[in-house]
Amino acid sequence: MRHKTTVVVLLILLLLPGLGAVHASPPSAQRSPLPMTIGFQSNTDWLLLVARDLHLFEQAGLRPSFVKFVAGPPMIAAARERSIDVASIGSVPFISGLTQGVDWVVVGINPENAYGEGLVARRGSGIETVADLAGKRIGFYRGSTAHFGLMMALRQLGIRRDQVELLDMSPAEQLSALAGNRIDAAMVWEPWMQRMVHETQGRLIVTEGAMGIYASVSVYAARSEWLSNNREAAVRFLRALLMASEVMQKAPEVGIRALAREMSIKEEWAEAIYENSPPPDLSLWVDPRYRYSLVKGAEFHRRLGYLVTFLLEEEVISEEVDVRNILDVSVIAEALKAPEAGR
Repeated sequence: MRHKTTVVVLLILLLLPGLGAVHASPPSAQRSPLPMTIGFQSNTDWLLLVARDLHLFEQAGLRPSFVKFVAGPPMIAAARERSIDVASIGSVPFISGLTQGVDWVVVGINPENAYGEGLVARRGSGIETVADLAGKRIGFYRGSTAHFGLMMALRQLGIRRDQVELLDMSPAEQLSALAGNRIDAAMVWEPWMQRMVHETQGRLIVTEGAMGIYASVSVYAARSEWLSNNREAAVRFLRALLMASEVMQKAPEVGIRALAREMSIKEEWAEAIYENSPPPDLSLWVDPRYRYSLVKGAEFHRRLGYLVTFLLEEEVISEEVDVRNILDVSVIAEALKAPEAGR
């Protein structure tokens, strides 16, 4: 994958005008780019990274600004202060933000990363399966999707909280602690899983998806006030992601290279991440039968209700959250109609 010739890259660039014709806004909109501030992290956000690096947001008629965060929780304050319009954020901090004064809704899933988050054990820890966690020291980031995944894994195996030592630390701190034998395992997301495996000779024990844990995904969340006043910008945002999706379908190495650069990891590691957690299919978001559908009442909607119950039990949030109207499928529905209208 690393040795693809320059010809491949040139072919992709040549494809972009055609892709823009399919998904971008009309020429009049292109002449009046709409501003948008996007909050994101260095995670497996394939489509956003490709759209950013290939300037597909601009082709879709946007004037984007990007704000990078180390994790989801800091985005809550940024959204509350209205310094970002759309956030690529974990479902757990998204729910937490609702209790902290952030009025936002989910307009997309990014990506279906149940297989891009999991448990990594250090070499010599004696952990061969999740059942071996009893009596071990485990690093996790409180209030993150990994927090939910870890507790669900322990519950599935019947391991009580007092049977393990849970240490709240950032992914970078987890990496250092694993290398220094200060923890036995970490529940974390990519690229930290790859870094722990390769830099500390750790072992990937299990991904959340392999255990049937699917609620801990990332979402594209838009502030409700901003969305109501800037709906066309939100539609153009998703059109740019559709364009990025087409690029990656034709040449996934474009996204793999973008991810490797963004995360400062080897392309072989990015390839492994791609195999476990590829980009989402945006067209499925409108299908109520799909596990991560944005349709009200579908499986993902119900799972968010379970997530709220969990966060209350863990005292991550202190009040109930009304999840009835936190999904907005209408934006992607409009973005998906645009190509037919254009043709």
